[in-house]
Amino acid sequence: MKIRNLLLIPATLVATLSSLTSCGVDRWPEYAAETELDQWITTVMRENYLWYTDIPEDKNLNFFKAPEDFLKSIVSKEDNAASYIDTIYQQPLPSYGFDYNLYQVVNNDTAYNALITYVLPDSPASAAGLKRGDWIVEVNDEVITKKSESKLLNTGLALKLTTGTYTYQTDPETEAQIGVVVKSGTAQIGAEQGVEDNPIHYHSVITTANGIKVGYLVYSHFTAGTEADPQKYNEQLRAVSREFATAGITELILDLRYNKGGSLACAQLLCALVAPQSALGTPLGNLTYNDKLASKDRSLTFDSKLIGSGSNLNISQGFIISSNATAGVSGVMLNLLSPLKRWGLVGSNVSCNGVATEGFADPTNTWSLNPVVCTVYNSLQESGRGGSFTATKTISETNNLTKFLPFGNPDEMLLSTTIGLIDGTIKPTSPTAQSTIQPVKEVIRTPARKSITRTTIR
Repeated sequence: MKIRNLLLIPATLVATLSSLTSCGVDRWPEYAAETELDQWITTVMRENYLWYTDIPEDKNLNFFKAPEDFLKSIVSKEDNAASYIDTIYQQPLPSYGFDYNLYQVVNNDTAYNALITYVLPDSPASAAGLKRGDWIVEVNDEVITKKSESKLLNTGLALKLTTGTYTYQTDPETEAQIGVVVKSGTAQIGAEQGVEDNPIHYHSVITTANGIKVGYLVYSHFTAGTEADPQKYNEQLRAVSREFATAGITELILDLRYNKGGSLACAQLLCALVAPQSALGTPLGNLTYNDKLASKDRSLTFDSKLIGSGSNLNISQGFIISSNATAGVSGVMLNLLSPLKRWGLVGSNVSCNGVATEGFADPTNTWSLNPVVCTVYNSLQESGRGGSFTATKTISETNNLTKFLPFGNPDEMLLSTTIGLIDGTIKPTSPTAQSTIQPVKEVIRTPARKSITRTTIR
């Protein structure tokens, strides 16, 4: 998948604003189109950005930079790459519909095998029968090298894939067990096509060995819906909650291992769906904007109105599966839920940036600018900013590649570990996800509101 492609703009012109007139002739009109987008970015940022006072003066800015580079040149040191700009596509980008990691072949310095980590439904990859945990050994009968890797995702053409499985073999010299990938078959994958990346990737109801009913949901990004149906995915999330409620689950496994963030509103919906019933209507947290936009400050609750057609699951114990890729709103949601002390982490520690972004479309509706606009505090007035949540059980999905299996397989490394924590066969190192750094507290504004909200370590 790896779809984050930006449209190209003309190369940066070697010029400065002071050189836009020559021989008494106003040359600005011929350059205006080259600076218009960066000028728009600056205007939006100076009004909405949480740390707008850190943006350099216009005279010190180069408005001829590409959008991503320009944004990097004006954001605050506090940002930590939370703000971003991307192109707006009306249709999904063409893709084979799978992602992968490369592993070097044993005793071969140049050859690699590709482990498939994620397959989108209704994609060329799924139509070819590929699934998470499969290996690709060759592409069009050629071994994979760094030079030929682009054939996996970038050609866009139909491909013949030689597939493999991971197994252990005995090294004849040392008699040690070594992991190897052996060829197991072939697959014909069709040309790239537009593929919908539905965040409700997989869900099921699991009954543990001691009879506990557990809901399992792989949620890959916090997105409410599509342009054509803005609430499509939220409604599907509500439908999953009804299914879980009907099945009588008491615990939930929320798989966010590949979730890099998205909409805070989706996180608030998810919090309402999973909250203890007694928490509905109580404070969840609050949002604090810059001093120009203080009127937008608002409180968040475990809002039962958001549940709509869904069902509150009244979760008594929940686990979030995480990895090094888990980021953005995932950490913010963990912070919002942390006062409940009912959630544990399995996998990796999860950092919390304690902020939220908002999307702004440029006048041509081609670019989406997403600056940090507010700090997000939980009900204890903690933003968690600069902190991280410690995993209840630290483990990698690649610890044992024979257990790198499709989502929902009870033997899959992270899922089987989480089930073990629930049924008591595995002991946690920590009962719930704990912040390893003291949370960040809000400093109350002065009545004159002359400066933006600042934060300090407690």
